[in-house]
Amino acid sequence: MRPAEVPPVSSAPTDAARPRPSWIRTGLAALVGAVLLAVLLWHTGLDPIVDRLGELGARGPLVLLPYCLIAYVDARGWRCTLPAVPRIPLRHLYFIRMAGEGVNSLTPAAAVGGEGVKVYLLRAWGVSGSDGLASVMISKTALTTAQSFFVILGLAALFDRLERRALGAAWLVVLLLALAGFTLGLMHLQSRAPAQTAWGWLHRLVPRARFVAWLRHRAAAVDERLAGFYRREGPTFWRASAWHLAGWLIGVLEVYLIMVLIEAPIPLRDALIIEALAQPIRATALIIPGGLGTQEVGGVALCTFLGIPEPAGVTLWLLKRARELVFDGVGLLYLARHTARGGR
Repeated sequence: MRPAEVPPVSSAPTDAARPRPSWIRTGLAALVGAVLLAVLLWHTGLDPIVDRLGELGARGPLVLLPYCLIAYVDARGWRCTLPAVPRIPLRHLYFIRMAGEGVNSLTPAAAVGGEGVKVYLLRAWGVSGSDGLASVMISKTALTTAQSFFVILGLAALFDRLERRALGAAWLVVLLLALAGFTLGLMHLQSRAPAQTAWGWLHRLVPRARFVAWLRHRAAAVDERLAGFYRREGPTFWRASAWHLAGWLIGVLEVYLIMVLIEAPIPLRDALIIEALAQPIRATALIIPGGLGTQEVGGVALCTFLGIPEPAGVTLWLLKRARELVFDGVGLLYLARHTARGGR
């Protein structure tokens, strides 16, 4: 039987070469984002931005505080979707999630690369791959539900600011009904063996692949966990969504705090509009890692629309990007440490 295993080894260089075009596309996309950011800085001018940053002074580290709390409540929301046994210490869930988000920031494709990293890191705590993948799927659904509701809140605040309250109320009802239908539909689909369905498609494409055969039982285990969760722990899903919504709302306080620190205070309503409507702006730039450039350009345009001076808007989004880099770096360090320990 051993000779039959030789061909896959000899084909490894060919397989290893396949990701290169993907990395080239990612690099080009990141370059486009960097150019957009550079053009924005050139248009605004560095001196006004430096002046705004100078207002921070020794208070600069305060910019990081809101996200510490955001990461905490998101970790609490994720824990709701995990099996009760084994019980993972919350501080490790905190860093595991941060590691996944760090990888997501480096990769395009709708920010899904980091989800596999989360599943991988959970295994060190005795969580099986199937349970880990199911928890990531459920948590992602809860996070998306909370994010969508948060965006709707931002739209309602925008209609209120524009004094179009009757129109805003009508849209609010329509969007909330659409969100309820969308969320219930996702929950229903996840209860209907999605992993085995995906495995069936893969099996039809490569019916003789040993790896596909190996995945069959894992797909069944994922579906069993998903169906069991929604059947027995339905209220837990909404509790997870509430934790994630709390995280989005703390993001409003982050915007408000940054604007106060750079001496450009804004009302909480405007902070809600900025943070909420920035979510679809970033989501439209799926091919650019971390939404580099597009997040800043779109965010500054939104700030300008609300009457915020352009230098203040640019400073806000640069500080949010700097905060993101800090926490992504912490997460990647956690991942590197765990990987090195596993290698030893």
